[in-house]
Amino acid sequence: MKRKQRILFVSHAASRNGATLLLLHLLRWLRGRTDYQLEVLMNGSGELVDEFRDVCKTRIWRSPAAFLLNGLPRRWRAAWQPFIDSQSLKWQMAGRHYDLVYVNTSALSAYVPLLAEHADSVLWHIHELEYVLRLTMGEERMKSLFQLATRFISVSQSVNDLLIQRFKVAAEKLDLVNGFVPLPKRTEEEALSYRRRIRRQLGWSDDAFVVGGCGALGWRKGTDIFLQVARRLCQMKDNDCTRFLWVGGGAGEDEALRFEHDIRAFGLIGRCQIIPATTDVMDYYHAMDLFALTSREDPFPLVMLEAGASNLPVVCFEGSGGGPEFVGTDAGLVAPYLDVEAFAAHVDLLRKSPKLRREFGAAAAQRVQAQHVVEQQGPKVLASINRCLSPCPSAFAQFRESSASRC
Repeated sequence: MKRKQRILFVSHAASRNGATLLLLHLLRWLRGRTDYQLEVLMNGSGELVDEFRDVCKTRIWRSPAAFLLNGLPRRWRAAWQPFIDSQSLKWQMAGRHYDLVYVNTSALSAYVPLLAEHADSVLWHIHELEYVLRLTMGEERMKSLFQLATRFISVSQSVNDLLIQRFKVAAEKLDLVNGFVPLPKRTEEEALSYRRRIRRQLGWSDDAFVVGGCGALGWRKGTDIFLQVARRLCQMKDNDCTRFLWVGGGAGEDEALRFEHDIRAFGLIGRCQIIPATTDVMDYYHAMDLFALTSREDPFPLVMLEAGASNLPVVCFEGSGGGPEFVGTDAGLVAPYLDVEAFAAHVDLLRKSPKLRREFGAAAAQRVQAQHVVEQQGPKVLASINRCLSPCPSAFAQFRESSASRC
């Protein structure tokens, strides 16, 4: 009997972040559609571990000695953590070999050399743009690490262009695969019920115009820009009923405290609220009228797709990554990079034009349904996997045959 080819999917975290959620959706889709033996290696525990374990064998890569660092100063912990993590990974990989290691994100870059020693090929999924890539790897080291990959998956044209033009990755080694999200399953009546309930919970009226944002807090996501846009809109005429909602981050963390400080300093108390990261994020999209993607750099954010799937028009910045690629000319508006005045003007235009808002929102929802679901993007990932495992591309052929038989 022919041996099943083994694929190890390595995740940088088990938290509810875009890259990890994308991997989880992908594995659910792959299971039962291929004859590969799927395994996951997770760097640390987290809220999604059990969901991964429901899909396939999942091991936690966690250093038994990590607790010894807890009492040390932060500088010492930062110095010793990489060494301890590497030793733990060596122990996890000892005696194991895979046909393919699938590296999910650049956050794992320090461990790619070791992972490559235990695999016939390496597929590296790049979810990041220049700032994060340079931050996590450094430009010189990046070039040597990239040579270890058999192929790459890039999540947007922006990432694709960056890898080719800036970091000299060969175009023939790149596969462009956009992000994908599960579609909402609620009826219009259910969505309206959630909209009213969330707004009551926030203390906002049904006729308030709610500008929403979502994701981790910080410089890259532009949460400071979100508040500057909010302040500018509140200074405009006839904006008394405009409200601002950010969903994401952790209660009490540094960035949340900074966000709350600026809410007070900008005089936005009662008009702007922050909800910590939640599994019920879809409920909050229903309460929004527009999605403000204020990111400075965002390759192809899943929150944008979730908002689009919820019929929300998107406003974003030019040159920020995948936002303008998704929005195009009909799913929202694009402002010049970090131009707060122009961004606020776009939001105000959509506030004043419910018809345009509905048209943009409908276009966004249609685009997600047609292009950004796993049924559309999953086969592209599988094709990339098969290219790495060539000359044994049987799984993709099996998938096409099974799909044809179901039609």
